[in-house]
Amino acid sequence: MWPLRTIFYFVLFWAGCLTALVNPIWGVVTYLMVYHTHPAVKWWGIPLVQVHGLRFSLLAVGFTIIGLWTGRKNVPRTRPILSLWELGVLGLLALAFINLLLGAAYGPGAQYALEKFWKLQVFVFILARLATTRRNLKLVIWALVGGSFYLGYDAFTAPGHMFLLGRLENFGGPDTTTSSGASAHLAALLPIVGIAFLAARQWRWKLAAAVAGALSFNAIVLCRTRSAFVGLIAGAAAAVLMAPRAKRYRIHLLLVLGGVLAFALTDTHYWERMTTLTSKQRVTADEAIMTRWDIWKASGRILADHPMGVGLGNFAAVIGDYDERYERRSPHNTVIMAFCELGILGGLLFLALCLGSVRLLFRCSKLAALTDNPLETKLMAYGLLVSLVTYFVAGLGTERFSCESFWWILVLPLCLHRMVTREAAARAEVPELAQAAAAPVDYPIWGSLQHGP
Repeated sequence: MWPLRTIFYFVLFWAGCLTALVNPIWGVVTYLMVYHTHPAVKWWGIPLVQVHGLRFSLLAVGFTIIGLWTGRKNVPRTRPILSLWELGVLGLLALAFINLLLGAAYGPGAQYALEKFWKLQVFVFILARLATTRRNLKLVIWALVGGSFYLGYDAFTAPGHMFLLGRLENFGGPDTTTSSGASAHLAALLPIVGIAFLAARQWRWKLAAAVAGALSFNAIVLCRTRSAFVGLIAGAAAAVLMAPRAKRYRIHLLLVLGGVLAFALTDTHYWERMTTLTSKQRVTADEAIMTRWDIWKASGRILADHPMGVGLGNFAAVIGDYDERYERRSPHNTVIMAFCELGILGGLLFLALCLGSVRLLFRCSKLAALTDNPLETKLMAYGLLVSLVTYFVAGLGTERFSCESFWWILVLPLCLHRMVTREAAARAEVPELAQAAAAPVDYPIWGSLQHGP
């Protein structure tokens, strides 16, 4: 007899998969649930994975893809079929496959990295097709809030053996098993939780988002990682500067209140670790920081020798040739990983995709007044921008290039842009307004955010 939790999860999972055949957005929600709960490593998921061989994430994506045909009446139409941003992603994939020939070697590490990269991009393209209506995008946002709540609760109830040197490790999904990865992921989700809180009309939903945010930040504190701390500082600065005019003072007040409550969740050990960033003497004495610096210097030599890249998954295989002290180590930097593994062209293309996501948010903010809910649209653009800033800055201290959730944050601006242009075109009463919906942005996002609906 299965435990009740196993039965509940099994029923919920198959309900999501079968519903995806009618409306594939529920397959996306199911996949996000699987990603955050990661049943393969949970005691209640072992009977399903080891005994019955279920591959939850593969099944969720498979049913979603089938649902794109069987439930095609619920699939939003997309024009153009491929955006410039998506073509950039295809370019990265092409470079990844070309590097099978040009890279350092094609071993087990490279095989795993390449397989993971193209699979995660399949889901990115699915998101870019389905999360393009207001209802669907809000479902995805709340699924991420639910994932944030689960990870936060998982950390809150974590047993003592999951802490290594006072830091929480090995909890959550496949991309959050390290403290750095988990905290960067949760830090990026905090602004999305903020979107849900501000946009919710009923207090029960606001309360749910508030609890998810509190549990998430508590988990970040337990991870005690400096990369997430720096990302949160950058995100907080963006949140203050970019706050929409219509809710600027309320947002500033909530940021102050949230900051006070967040500070109350921290402890002396947390601040002792964070303050190593403020003292040059403590920085030079910190082994982890100096290790990163040495690896980054060696990365420059790798790129000089391999301008076309060493191939996905090969950084750890070659770093020992350039600094034998750091055999099989990660660069702990998303941008450096992109440049070293996919070469100068791949690194520049990756940065272009990041800037392209920001530009799409510029356009969304500009066109918000033409949408069905201008204020909510501005809040979405604002929250996704803060999330993107937080994740990108946190990613400068930890590797997120091959992380699924990082690419979700990059593609959600495209989803929002497609939603905005669709609503703007539908509401336009004269051709001139429809043309305005496609006009390029000629002023910064903070200017557009300051304008009311």
